[in-house]
Order: sequence, then structure tokens, then C-alpha cells
Amino acid sequence: MEKMETSMESAKKRVTKLKKFYSHLSIYIIVNLILLGIKAYFLGYFESNGIQNTDLAQWINWNMISTPIIWGIFLAIHATKVFSHPLVKKWEERQIQKYIEGEESDIPKF
Repeated sequence: MEKMETSMESAKKRVTKLKKFYSHLSIYIIVNLILLGIKAYFLGYFESNGIQNTDLAQWINWNMISTPIIWGIFLAIHATKVFSHPLVKKWEERQIQKYIEGEESDIPKF
């Protein structure tokens, strides 16, 4: 027999999921700010010393573009999992039911 989850246990799980998501988001922001600082420093260094198109500069540029995009995709997936809560599903079901009932009342009856 399955054990029924209490509302307190459910709330604790929900808060834990939210904490993990917000930690993930915070780390994403911090790391990308650090990467932006590194890029600004190195590209400024290369430009001030007259060095152009080095492999390191290209690698830095590639990481500055790819890291936030790829990581951002995974962050969006994480957000989708966290914020697709049963309450959202119940709301969606209510909205669908409301529109179905609205369409049924709009159908002319003979």
C-alpha cells in the first residue's frame, strides 16, 4: 500500500526544489559574470599589446558565447521541471474546462 504524502512533506519537497533551482540560477549568473570579466581582461590585454586573432582569444570568444547559451538551455529545462507544479496543471485543467463549457454554450440549439 502506498503511503500518502502529507501537505507538510509536499511543501518541504517543493521548497527544496525551489532552493535548488535558485542556487542553480545564482551560480549561472555568477559564473557568467566571471567569464565576462575574464573576456574583458584578456581581450583588453590582447588589444593593448597588438596581438590579434590568437587561438586563446578565439577560444575565449567561443566560450563567452557557448557557455551561457548551452547552460541557459539546461537552466530553462530545470525551471520547466520546477515550475510545472500540480497547481499549475489544475489551473490548466480549469481553463480548458472553462473554454469547453464556453464553446458548448455558444453552439446554437435547435
